[in-house]
Amino acid sequence: MSQELIPFDFNALPAPIMATTDLKEITKGIDYLQRLQLCTKGKYIDSGQISPGHWGVPQPGGEAIVSLGGSIDILPLRVRAKALDMSNNDAVIAVYDRSLPEFKRIVATSEERDSSCMWGPSFLIYERSSAQFFELFLGTVSGRMESDKLVAFLPVSPAEAKATGGQARGPLACTATSRYIRKAKFAWHVPVFSRCSEPITNLPTNDVILKEIERFDKAVSEGVSNITEDEAAAVKSRKR
Repeated sequence: MSQELIPFDFNALPAPIMATTDLKEITKGIDYLQRLQLCTKGKYIDSGQISPGHWGVPQPGGEAIVSLGGSIDILPLRVRAKALDMSNNDAVIAVYDRSLPEFKRIVATSEERDSSCMWGPSFLIYERSSAQFFELFLGTVSGRMESDKLVAFLPVSPAEAKATGGQARGPLACTATSRYIRKAKFAWHVPVFSRCSEPITNLPTNDVILKEIERFDKAVSEGVSNITEDEAAAVKSRKR
């Protein structure tokens, strides 16, 4: 089925942040968006709430997660840089401007063992089954390595098309699964992104989509309720 059936005029999208200017924001806390997370180990799996290699949405308070399954269809709408320091769960630091010393500090610190620091692209995505918008932060080494595959599904604005000699188009529907990797004594799941055969047509109105993009571009929130101890521990134990 043709991707042209996606019922939204993506020529109306504002220019991508990472192609123009970085956000000039440093804040304690994380994005207002609920996060989409690929689970491989930790409390959610140990408690039987979700299976390894499945995608889930952590709930406020960090005690529960909603499982979306091992294969989900998403539509990537936006991407920006993000560096995250979770060394203090009560004062998580998120930085979005790559030129700032704090961003560079987090990137450098992420190479150290048990640093609790991550960095990489943060995507605004729309998920088909839940009909909701989420943040997908690919801040591990494995996530960054796979991120270029997800970038390929982002919309191409008229300005980008003109600059690259390509063609403007809307985002392409993408299926997100996972792949299990074992190296020596370590094992984990990495995200896998591939072309979806069916377009995502249960989108909200143009106004709602543009509002979500604007909030993703500009808004940050106080509080760290959706950063859990398990997630911080996972960052300390594996830099993959």
